[in-house]
Amino acid sequence: MVRYSILAVAFAILGAEASPCRPTTVTSVAEASSTIASDTTVTALATTVTTALVETTSTALEETTSTAVAETTTTTEAPACVETQVVVNPGFDDSDSNKSPWFGDGSLTTDGPNTAPNAISFVFSNGQGSAQLSQTLTNLDGNYRLSYNWAVVSGVNVGAGFSCSITPKVGGDTLPGADPYEFVGWTPESQTWSSGSEAVAQADLSFVLECFGEYDQLTINIDDITFTKLCGPQAK
Repeated sequence: MVRYSILAVAFAILGAEASPCRPTTVTSVAEASSTIASDTTVTALATTVTTALVETTSTALEETTSTAVAETTTTTEAPACVETQVVVNPGFDDSDSNKSPWFGDGSLTTDGPNTAPNAISFVFSNGQGSAQLSQTLTNLDGNYRLSYNWAVVSGVNVGAGFSCSITPKVGGDTLPGADPYEFVGWTPESQTWSSGSEAVAQADLSFVLECFGEYDQLTINIDDITFTKLCGPQAK
């Protein structure tokens, strides 16, 4: 009776300790498998999505920037400046009978021009007088240099003296001129003019002459009038 009881107790004890081992092993494997599968899947998906987004964004930005810069540069190029003399018949040599396209006062003369064969001559009488010579210019855009030559060539019964003025104008702009007060040979003059920020569709280039003094007759000649568009450093 005693032996049976000891074996029964031993079996009961061993059975009680062994039975919890089986579920412990199964639970551990299941948890490990679940953890590995989950981590692997998330990492792979995250890497794939991130790479695709970065590559797409980079390509789109590069293409957009390159196209915009190229188009802007092409459309904003300024036209090249060409130095051009715009006065027609600057030396009054196109005809021996008229001064066209010049209009106003003055008559052609072959008496001692600055450059042959002709010049334009203005005659003032009885101690006073005024005259104006003009030509219409078109499409003025930029900076220009006006050049011309004048001379007081003769006078009749000149007493105490005389005072004259030669004033060039471009449209409504008056430029510095010359003030003859004695007999003098050919004298060059030069002034600059600018159209400003906008082109001028049409303007008259004019010379206004006035004389006062003690004389019966006084003659002033003008020749070689040029109005030249300036380019490069000289345009400043």
